Amino acid sequence: MIDFSSNILILGFLWLICLGAVLRSPYHSGKDTRRLIEQVETDSVRYELFVVEDSEGVAREYMAEIFTPVCHTNKCYPVYINFFWDLLGNFDRFEMPEGERLTKLDHIPFEEEDYDQLEAILSNENSILGDYSITDLVVSTNTAESNGVDAVTGATSKTIQNEVISGAVYSCYTLWHLAHGNLSERTRAHTADQHTDETLIRFLESGHHPYQYWALEKIQEKGAENDPRFAVPLLQMIRGKNIFLATHLLEELPTEMFQSQERQAWLWETFEQAPYRLQMRILEKMIRLELGPKIHIQLLTQLEKSNPAQRKKLFEVLINQPNMGKVQQEMIVTYLNKGLWEQELLAVLEIQNKPEKEAKKALKNNR
Repeated sequence: MIDFSSNILILGFLWLICLGAVLRSPYHSGKDTRRLIEQVETDSVRYELFVVEDSEGVAREYMAEIFTPVCHTNKCYPVYINFFWDLLGNFDRFEMPEGERLTKLDHIPFEEEDYDQLEAILSNENSILGDYSITDLVVSTNTAESNGVDAVTGATSKTIQNEVISGAVYSCYTLWHLAHGNLSERTRAHTADQHTDETLIRFLESGHHPYQYWALEKIQEKGAENDPRFAVPLLQMIRGKNIFLATHLLEELPTEMFQSQERQAWLWETFEQAPYRLQMRILEKMIRLELGPKIHIQLLTQLEKSNPAQRKKLFEVLINQPNMGKVQQEMIVTYLNKGLWEQELLAVLEIQNKPEKEAKKALKNNR
């Protein structure tokens, strides 16, 4: 016989566990996880700026509770809205406080699609709204209301139409400048002031490329790229999915990071599994390295597998390796005996500090 009361108790217990997990989530934005960092009140705006932290006090994002009057010439409408930014001040989203709503001219409330459009407008940090003053965009309220255009001037209406919501030019303009102005700068400055080495590691491991680029810049300022705490996630990023970030790292990371044979082996393993574009960047990095004997063999072996463009890059690496051993020099002589890449291979033999007998013979025969 099934004991329904026991099952109900178990389900209730599991529900409480799940609820507790949600409330403990680092992304839970209740007031218990917010810490006030700035409070401002002027004639044009009033806001409280918070850093939102998880249960361990780790910053996750910034948010501001904002009140601002949106004024249409001689008419002003109060706007209450909450803005959210990431830890570098990049606008993320907005939320309407409970019971609040946005309106257009004549107190016409926003429709759902208007809120979606506003989200897109505010998310565009390169909006042309940043290039205009409000007087460039609007004429008198009477003129605007008579034609229903919401005060868009004839000179700019075609340019602005896709950047604003009809009937809410003032709101779009005011809110965009709040999202990308001083508040954004304050959040970024707060992160710069408060960050620690643990912050930099967390940024590197975040998968969020603005965080990763910013952390790299801070690490470079310290000259700490080869610090094991930073080096591990930096190298992992080279093997990540973001090829633009990977190529940037190969250009920026100091050659000292790849001087050990262990790191060079890692770099060659990365080469073997990398897409073609990244392979070329890895070879460019190797040009500046004094490579070990195992990598010399890998490079020479790769010659037969490569297309002309990659082979050219391989020889650019090899021509900077004057300390090849007997095995590597014999590989070069073998290629020469096959009639392959004579000019390039002889140039590599020519620079060797300790040419082997067969290498000397090959050089003599081709002079």
